[in-house]
Amino acid sequence: MKKFIIGIIIILASVVGCNTAKAQNVKREGKTFIAESNRGASASKDVATTYTWKDTKGNEYPIFLHQYTKGDNAGKWTAYVMRVSAKTGKEYKYYIPNGVEIAEQIMRETGN
Repeated sequence: MKKFIIGIIIILASVVGCNTAKAQNVKREGKTFIAESNRGASASKDVATTYTWKDTKGNEYPIFLHQYTKGDNAGKWTAYVMRVSAKTGKEYKYYIPNGVEIAEQIMRETGN
């Protein structure tokens, strides 16, 4: 029974140890090694444009394009702007209504 309990503790410790270890890539610049997490490997492909969005209050924002990677719209582009919350003061993405159609128009006009 004692060996069984010790075995369970070892298995749990190894599972916890595996979950806390984070995989990292290492990049080298001259004599300096720079650790990079794998989270950047799935970085978004957002693109800034020269187009602007004017909301109902008259505020203008630059439009960004974002490519969906999951779901029904995977591979399609949509449009969003960066807005600032009046309540918290934090910046957030506001996806424009009919953003897929707007993104298609922008991409056609820019030749992308």
